[in-house]
Amino acid sequence: MRDSDKTVLITGAGRGLGKALALRFLSGGWKVIATDLEIPEYGDLQVSPLFKGQPGRKSLLQPLKMDVSSDESVASAFVVLKAEDCKLDLIINNAGIDSYFMLSQTPLDKFRRIFEVNVFGGYRVNQVFLPLVSKPGGRIIHIGSESLNLTMPFMAYPLSKKLVEGYAKVLRQELKFHGIDVVVIRPGAIDTELLKTVSGLAGSEEAVQESDPLKAAFHAFASQASGEIGKVISPGQAAEFIYSVSCITRPRAVYRINNMLQLRIAALLPFGLVERIVHKRLSRTRS
Repeated sequence: MRDSDKTVLITGAGRGLGKALALRFLSGGWKVIATDLEIPEYGDLQVSPLFKGQPGRKSLLQPLKMDVSSDESVASAFVVLKAEDCKLDLIINNAGIDSYFMLSQTPLDKFRRIFEVNVFGGYRVNQVFLPLVSKPGGRIIHIGSESLNLTMPFMAYPLSKKLVEGYAKVLRQELKFHGIDVVVIRPGAIDTELLKTVSGLAGSEEAVQESDPLKAAFHAFASQASGEIGKVISPGQAAEFIYSVSCITRPRAVYRINNMLQLRIAALLPFGLVERIVHKRLSRTRS
């Protein structure tokens, strides 16, 4: 099948990596369904309200409003695509959010929201759109994170990404019976709004020095976090890598890009040692 005959659905495609992915697949001749909380905007790019009946176009862009955390929103988007007899060759579950907070004190809704988008969002999209995925030959890609093995205070994001990868590996085994590949890509730091969440921590309301030792530790974490990011790549670089993985005939279960050596080492250390190191660093008094 030529790339011009292929269609990809990308979640979280309004900005950052998702938008870069949409542009890369368009340049490769794919039909792209770009979804986000609000209809993604792509400036002067050719936008088509329909895929059906336009065989002469090399590539088409279909922006679509879809909230991956909403059953109703995902179902509505499915109805739109099914009505156009859309067939999907690839789903990229890119939509994700991040937030840093004290898990011992923060209301459940804030913790639940991260899992609702990062984990259940992909689960929901996969199940609803599976009838449209090519069998055999279809593919599902989940954007994971090399941080999945970090067990650190104030960080719910790695917990969600660890569950994403575990779920994707189970799904890969199930969908193999349909001839559908499921792949996880673990990127390191990418220059997106998600990364700015870390950079902006030191100025957050929660990062205020107080007599409470836990809040003081959060302040220390906030002041140090941006210095631990490591090498940052552009969304375009990450999108190029993900595009190349989408073209591999027999892909592995997991691929990595721009991953920090420190994260790999941290994943191998005994938890007791990591716990002592973290506690020591976050117990230091600010100068």
